Order: sequence, then structure tokens, then C-alpha cells
Amino acid sequence: MSDAWIDVNRLAAMSHALSHPARIEILRTLAAAGERNCAALTREAGLAQSTMSEAGLIEQCGPGARSWYCISREGLLSLKQMIVAL
Repeated sequence: MSDAWIDVNRLAAMSHALSHPARIEILRTLAAAGERNCAALTREAGLAQSTMSEAGLIEQCGPGARSWYCISREGLLSLKQMIVAL
């Protein structure tokens, strides 16, 4: 077992966000496109965007009512570090 500190609540939230195939597709779409409009992204996935952003895996990339979202590189790095530390 690693001595690294793990935020188990954050790890659980991120794991939950990745527990549905459509949410993984959201990340794949964002990885390929760079960023997408929130309305289009949620319409295509058939899911609420809130689960992904609350878990810290995606973030708002632009201002305004027609928000654009992109992958949170910091969030993915944090997820990777916590998994490696398990």
C-alpha cells in the first residue's frame, strides 16, 4: 500500500462519473473535439452534464449562457495519481 494521501470521497465521485458508458463517451468526445457546447453534449449523450463536472472531470471553457466544456486535465491527472496510489 502506498503512503500517498488519497481523497477517497473525490475518488469515489470520479469513479461514479465514469460508471456509465455514455459518460465515458462524453470524455472521448471532448478528447477528440477539444471542447463542445454543453447543450449539444448533453443532448447527444442523453445525460445531465452535472455529474461529470461535479466530479471534476470536465470544466467550463468559455463564458456565457451557451457554455462550452472541455476535459479537466487537472482532474484526470488527479484521478490517475489517486489510482496509482491505491
